[in-house]
Amino acid sequence: MKKRGRPSNAPRRLKDGYYISITLNSTGKPIRIMSDTLAQMKASLEKYKNQNSKYLGRVKDHFWIEGENKGKPTI
Repeated sequence: MKKRGRPSNAPRRLKDGYYISITLNSTGKPIRIMSDTLAQMKASLEKYKNQNSKYLGRVKDHFWIEGENKGKPTI
């Protein structure tokens, strides 16, 4: 069944938390994983240590607090 009505014009926002990017060896498209706490993020990095993983940073109130995008909005 199709959704009816007008699509949302609001931009998608990232939730508050810590983000890592994982690129699987078979595909080139990265997957972004969000964790609520630093400990959960470190556990995720340990879980995917055999993949190409990269720490993206921390998001709070739709702005990057840490990482290479520090100070930029999450749009």
